[in-house]
Amino acid sequence: MQHATQSIQHTTQSITLVKVGGARLRTAHDLVSLAKYISGLRDAGQNVLVVHGGGPEISEFHEQLNVPFEKMDGLRVTTPQGMTLTTMVLCGLVNKRIVASLLANRVPAFGLSGVDGRILRSTFLDQKRYGYVGTPPEVSADLLHLLMSAGHVPIVAPVSLGPDGTPINVNADDAAHAIARAMHVDSLDFISDIPGVKGHDDAVIPTVRSGELDTLILDEVVTGGMIPKLRGAALAVNSGVGRVRIGDLAGMLHDTATVVCS
Repeated sequence: MQHATQSIQHTTQSITLVKVGGARLRTAHDLVSLAKYISGLRDAGQNVLVVHGGGPEISEFHEQLNVPFEKMDGLRVTTPQGMTLTTMVLCGLVNKRIVASLLANRVPAFGLSGVDGRILRSTFLDQKRYGYVGTPPEVSADLLHLLMSAGHVPIVAPVSLGPDGTPINVNADDAAHAIARAMHVDSLDFISDIPGVKGHDDAVIPTVRSGELDTLILDEVVTGGMIPKLRGAALAVNSGVGRVRIGDLAGMLHDTATVVCS
């Protein structure tokens, strides 16, 4: 184990963390595009790891299996039965779909969850109110470093180890931010179905500085779900992450996505 730790410490390649929303992980076209993007990063000398979501499919399985759920303060209240479904969908269906597709496209993907190796550890946000929903997690990154040093691309489902030894539901953006900060990654790319952060004129804003965020929110340039994403991005760049980008795959490839900087 000491030898493995020394190998991890001497890994000098830059790291790009790619966070992909569940909506971009359902079609063969999107998965092949993701594989090409990761291959390009690796060809450029980057170590790559991926954190993925899967919220839409979790909702669909709740409906198909007639398991009721509610949302409160923008969060899915997660019952014990809901946590079982969340674990099945994220750690099983979605994670293995991504891994299988990447492997088929010659990306050496290695699927795991935040529970494995105690990579992600979280406490209850408010168990009485939200159930099995976790706080932004603490990160043990040694296993991720070890996998990358062996040439693998870790594909991480954001289910985390809870305080009672059971899985707990952690927001994928929170997991990505936490891993990025813990590993001091060089780039954190948030891939979604939008080309970037848009202004009032519907044009993509090229650069957002962390100090400008409150003004953008006050002026309602940034609204809705983009607010917590940008707040997390600002926290990441102010905590040692080299660069954060928000946009779709085309925006990442052509360098037209929004860059968040300190």
